[in-house]
Amino acid sequence: MATIYLDHQATTPADPAVVEAMTFAATHCYANPSSPHAAGIRAFREVERARGAVARLIGAARSEIYFTSGATEGNNLAIKGVVTSHERRHVVTTAVEHKSVLDSCRSLRADGHDVTVLPVDAEGRVSARQVAAALRPETALVSVMLANNEISTVQPVAEIGAVTRAAGVPLHCDATQGVGSLPVDVRALGVDLLTFSGHKIYGPKGIGVLYVANRLSDRAPLAPLLHGGGQERGLRAGTVNTAAVIGLGAAVGVLAAGREAEAVRLAGLRERFLSTLAELAPYTLNSGTGPGFLPHAVSLSFEGTDAQQLLLEVTDIAVSTGSACNSSAQEPSHVLTAAGLAPERIRGSIRVGFGRFTTEEEVVRAARALAAGVSRPAVGAV
Repeated sequence: MATIYLDHQATTPADPAVVEAMTFAATHCYANPSSPHAAGIRAFREVERARGAVARLIGAARSEIYFTSGATEGNNLAIKGVVTSHERRHVVTTAVEHKSVLDSCRSLRADGHDVTVLPVDAEGRVSARQVAAALRPETALVSVMLANNEISTVQPVAEIGAVTRAAGVPLHCDATQGVGSLPVDVRALGVDLLTFSGHKIYGPKGIGVLYVANRLSDRAPLAPLLHGGGQERGLRAGTVNTAAVIGLGAAVGVLAAGREAEAVRLAGLRERFLSTLAELAPYTLNSGTGPGFLPHAVSLSFEGTDAQQLLLEVTDIAVSTGSACNSSAQEPSHVLTAAGLAPERIRGSIRVGFGRFTTEEEVVRAARALAAGVSRPAVGAV
């Protein structure tokens, strides 16, 4: 029986429209888009078409969109690019950010910068009031994610943006988990920098987006991480990944056409999964399922269960115990820990994410399979 894939927070399968677009790119747009001949110009035009689609999706100008290899590079470039080119040496972030944000801040701290990591409440949320209290005259940047990749919490980014704008401090937002399910408008959010990855929205891996507001880059250009041919208007050197960019453009087109209806459908699948599971095995929610949380995902815990062992035994269901970017580190989830969960509850926690190709029949089968795994006596039990 085929695996039921419910790990869409880690990555998503490519949409057929994306595969078609990338096949077209590989056969018709293989030239270097920086080359001055006709084939290069043709590739350049397709890259710019995709750039325009991304800009429209998030309410930005095309000149504010830069292509990267993914959100990890984008987060590094946004945070280090602002702070290392700034006289101010203080950064504010939160305890539940993605590792690429936290580790970038840790790197800055090692270089002598001061970093404030804000705690979160039991839902994993930080408040605009906390951010305001943490700001200093020497604050160079605030970085707060849009939605969490483990417990689905949506942060009050627009409220935080009002605080940072009033203080004249740039705001970076890692929108990787939110851009596929939430309306994202950089002007309404009040962000100066925003990042996301193609592979979280049914596009290809190896491509991402960094939005940098013109008002920020005109005043204080970011310091690049890579130096070379001056691509992406000098911010990100290296030959543009044309096929991936074109695939991202196709993914954005599909997303823009059906995001709202799909969010409603996925929320319904989540409720069917939870109601089916509740009839078969007791669990505790680690994340909310109403307003203020992503509609397509949930974190839950089975008491007395080793989640890692459970996933080894239930082999036909693809879910995870936490962030895929941290799966090799045998340590409790920093997100669940920051939200105040006890170690034994974290030990029994799984993350389930529903996606575009998930069916109702699959979520029922998945709930039954997980419940059976939880009910099965542990190996070695008497």
